[in-house]
Amino acid sequence: MTGVPLSKLCKEKEMPSLSTVYGLIAKHPDFAKDLLQARRCGAQSYIDKAIEALDTADNKNIHVVREKASMARWMASKLIPIYGDKQQIIQDTKVEITWNIPDDDKEIKVVNSSVL
Repeated sequence: MTGVPLSKLCKEKEMPSLSTVYGLIAKHPDFAKDLLQARRCGAQSYIDKAIEALDTADNKNIHVVREKASMARWMASKLIPIYGDKQQIIQDTKVEITWNIPDDDKEIKVVNSSVL
């Protein structure tokens, strides 16, 4: 978990090309899921590095460090849900409606539905 970008990894001789990796992502959902998890770990690594850099920043490099920290925070907000600014509300409600028909049958109808 060092936070090395995929494009940089694919430039190494023993690694597949970036287009090959994207082809594997399109063909294999499990590989895509594993890659997403790796990117989340990489984003966490960038956040950790940014925190360390902010702790050791001085007046000469504070602007560069802040910009890198801002980029790491943005990337983490897109990949790691706990850093995101979007709230997700999941509602699973069961609604049951019952009514009587005023006919002589006195039949009772029940309608069940789920609201997602």
